[in-house]
Amino acid sequence: MEAKLTTIRSEIEKHLSRSGHNLASFAKVSGLNRGSLSAILHGNPPKPMSLGQLDAVTRAFGFPEGWLYPLYVDECFSEERISRRRIEPFLIRCAEIGKQHCIEDVLNRIMEYPKPLGILYSVAEKLFVNGKIQESLVFYKIIVDNEMDSYSERMAICQYRIFKSLESLVDKEEQLRAVITFEPYRGRLPENMQLDGLLKLANVCFTLQRWKDMGKYADELRALANAIYRQELRRKNNRRDEELDLSRPLVLYYAQGYLLKATALTKLERYEEAKKYTAGYADLNWFEILDEEGREVVKDFSLFAVANGFTLEMLMGNKAALPAYSAFLANNPGEILPGLVVIVESANRYGFSVDKVLAQFSREMVRFEQFMDPINIDRLYRLRYQISMYLLDRGQYNQGVETILQSLQLAIRLNGAGNIIDCVTLFETYRHFATEQQQKKYGETLKELRKNEENPVNGIQRSGII
Repeated sequence: MEAKLTTIRSEIEKHLSRSGHNLASFAKVSGLNRGSLSAILHGNPPKPMSLGQLDAVTRAFGFPEGWLYPLYVDECFSEERISRRRIEPFLIRCAEIGKQHCIEDVLNRIMEYPKPLGILYSVAEKLFVNGKIQESLVFYKIIVDNEMDSYSERMAICQYRIFKSLESLVDKEEQLRAVITFEPYRGRLPENMQLDGLLKLANVCFTLQRWKDMGKYADELRALANAIYRQELRRKNNRRDEELDLSRPLVLYYAQGYLLKATALTKLERYEEAKKYTAGYADLNWFEILDEEGREVVKDFSLFAVANGFTLEMLMGNKAALPAYSAFLANNPGEILPGLVVIVESANRYGFSVDKVLAQFSREMVRFEQFMDPINIDRLYRLRYQISMYLLDRGQYNQGVETILQSLQLAIRLNGAGNIIDCVTLFETYRHFATEQQQKKYGETLKELRKNEENPVNGIQRSGII
């Protein structure tokens, strides 16, 4: 350890000599106190350097940030203890500028000391709060792997942070593993995190088409939001100051609890029950705890309820609702994609024509390709697949087969095995209507799919419409 301490100081001494500086002139250039600089370089024992002092020395010499970071690790440790005052900012800065080897060096050593997880948790939380999500994960994962008390709140929060970081996952198997890993910890979180955790669990289950699980988490979300609402009303009436720190308005979680439950019931074809839950978020103006953002949520969910009311009518075969639904979509462009999925699916199920509707929104359908978040990719797949069945059933084979190929590409992107099988089965059923070019494109797509399976590469929030 002494050799390394000498090394970091000998590096500074060497460059002081080369630059022609003495302590006084270098103190002026670096902005450091001359006495502090002398104590760092010549004290017996040498005074430990702070990270700020090290960075000031580096800047004064004109070297890039992190120049002496590999040699700074020893400044953070002694034989008896860890210097938390030095190690926390050091780890945070190393994570920010990508000094992974320095982080690994610290992590290899820190686990030999008592109670290191508190330090790593503090570092992880500071990085996470500052938006350095990916940088924080290495610390959260080490805590998860080494935490002795699996029932601790710290363990639950680490699992929650890891789960929250997986929002961009495309692979459905990875999404399912993430749900299974986080699910046991959801009830051990602080209430504000529980709300977000349950909301994300329900939304991930939507993409996984796990409707019963989605309904279960929606029930928990609704119950928790309702309990917190009553608690907050009591706090407000008793004029207590302590307010729950929520990332979004409480009314949003309350409304989502109803919407997600209605969505799950709709997917399970329990339409009459879904109507009751849709009514639960149709008019939330009675909600007493509303700021400006909360009032916007109430307005949005009122719109969602109208849209989802039309959805339920269509799924129940009420063709008479189609003109009013089309007019509603025309006035609310953000609802066109999910609305068309429902309309074409209903047309296929009940055998009525929607040619006019497809023609009416043909321009909008071209623009759907730009909606590349997971929920809308899934919706676009469902729309393409339903349209392909609709066209084929009406003898429009060339266009229908072309739409199957588009659906297959989206199914592969979603990595949904069931969706891929559906597309392949539908194509094979109508293969004899496919042109030579379409058959070639189909073969190339399957060849690419096999390559992806042999060399897997990991790759993928939802509006209020069912």
